[in-house]
Amino acid sequence: MTVRRADWRVARAEAADAARALPRQLETVLLGESVGRTLAHDVTSLARVPGPDVSAMDGWAVAGEGPWRLGPSIVAGPVAEDAESLVPGVARPVTPGAGGPTGPDRGLRPEPGHVADDGLTAGDDPRRPSPVRRAGGAIDRGAALVAAGTLLTPPRVAVLALGGHDDVSVVGRPSVALAVLGDEVVAEGVPARGTVRDVFSVPVPRLLEALGTAPATTTRVADDLDSTVAALDRPDSRLVVTTGGTAHGPTDHVRAALDRLGAELVVDGLAMRPGQPLVVARRGGTLYLCLPGNPMAAYVGLVVVGTAVVDGLLGRRPAPPGSVTLAVDVAHPRAGALVQAYRLTPDGAVPTERQSSAMLRGLADADGLLIVPEGGARAGDVVPSLGLPW
Repeated sequence: MTVRRADWRVARAEAADAARALPRQLETVLLGESVGRTLAHDVTSLARVPGPDVSAMDGWAVAGEGPWRLGPSIVAGPVAEDAESLVPGVARPVTPGAGGPTGPDRGLRPEPGHVADDGLTAGDDPRRPSPVRRAGGAIDRGAALVAAGTLLTPPRVAVLALGGHDDVSVVGRPSVALAVLGDEVVAEGVPARGTVRDVFSVPVPRLLEALGTAPATTTRVADDLDSTVAALDRPDSRLVVTTGGTAHGPTDHVRAALDRLGAELVVDGLAMRPGQPLVVARRGGTLYLCLPGNPMAAYVGLVVVGTAVVDGLLGRRPAPPGSVTLAVDVAHPRAGALVQAYRLTPDGAVPTERQSSAMLRGLADADGLLIVPEGGARAGDVVPSLGLPW
């Protein structure tokens, strides 16, 4: 499906769907290596948590009515299968997390207990809940733990460990090729007249890798059609990212190169500024994310559409946009949406200074991107926002 000058929400959804439709490779990794990966299959618990009833705090396990004579302590740790049962009239001190012998009627908190002459008495209120964590109270065997397509954070990995898992099936990191287009782009030093510094070759691969891709290969590409076709002809890569060459000038060859390769356009331009000439295309098992050459426009495209593309490649659903309240009026007389980097203040969101399609200073100091609708917005208006993936 081709979308012409798409609304940013539509483009984001279409790009993610196109990426999600591509095949994904799966691999099994040890749990200790799974943080930051994307879960391939739903995972259920292999165990109950806790396994037996365990104490929630220091106190006593008691059987029968008091007073009780004291038995040996029960501490957290493995419990023998033939552990002695707790008989009526006996109380045993317990530590948090301790299971132990069968037979206790209840647990007692330490506060009402009184030990004297090797015996325990207590005026515990029977209506107070017993300080015992019941078997399976946190997780039951077979319970759903983490769903497929979920990013594995440290707490989620901890839950998988609680459920008895030692390894997990994850989505393989998609391979990426980055092509930086433009004769005017130089790799180092102070740019001479008519040239600009390369602001993509180092940051973009690091950003994509942080989002979940494999390390990217990077090439510099001259401003001619044959070189552009060669750079885009990468069937070995799941994702090809380009910068520059997406406008309609005499040195812009991305669309012609995609056409020569037989790629299908998914998104052909965005109804927003900066970032309007962004292109997404598909050819076989490869997706193309073609960003504008102006730095701010390219990074806006990465945040608005590129993050959704990587999510799709990994089988994840893109995070829904947030919202912020404007602290100032933002004029926007032109068609389409206006994307602005912003900082949060006590009064709300304020666009940063020094930002345009070619200026990155405002983005470097930003808390996020806000999206102003056609016609502008006033102070106090709530507008969509996107978090920055760095």
